[in-house]
Amino acid sequence: MAIVTFSMIIVVLAVTVLSSISDVRSLRIPDWHALVILGCFIPAWLASPVAFGNIWQHVGAMGIMFAVTYIMFCAGIMGGGDSKLGTVLGLWTGLSGLIPFIMYMAIFGGVLGGVALVMRNRKVFKNPLPRSWIEQLQNGRNAMPYGVAISFGAWAAFIQTGIIHNQLNEVFKIIH
Repeated sequence: MAIVTFSMIIVVLAVTVLSSISDVRSLRIPDWHALVILGCFIPAWLASPVAFGNIWQHVGAMGIMFAVTYIMFCAGIMGGGDSKLGTVLGLWTGLSGLIPFIMYMAIFGGVLGGVALVMRNRKVFKNPLPRSWIEQLQNGRNAMPYGVAISFGAWAAFIQTGIIHNQLNEVFKIIH
């Protein structure tokens, strides 16, 4: 069953990469990305409930992330796709990984903001992709592909909480 959980984690990591690329290219994260991440949690948890712990801690973390990101969306700080992505990744981190997730997300968001300031003021790219974050940024719009920071924050939380490492160890045990 660890193979199922590990496979779902790999799918989630791949979808976060796709979300980051999409966000940088168009400042949009398709809804299906959040649906895939949500859908992957169910078989992963069913296959290894002990690895994840109490389901209510994961649902609670998702609820907290929804509340936080919804407020940020309403305030115009974050886009709807970012909110959905953060919410479903909160489900994966659970309450034990929620603080690291938010902390790393904020750190990566700050780094991304610094990069944005440099790129906006110096117009580093001569011919950015049309409608991309870089083009919009260099044209003076205050835009940020926060899906990148959300993804990096989730990866760091997955590493810190040990979910990736533990599942990989379980897969190796099965292979041997």
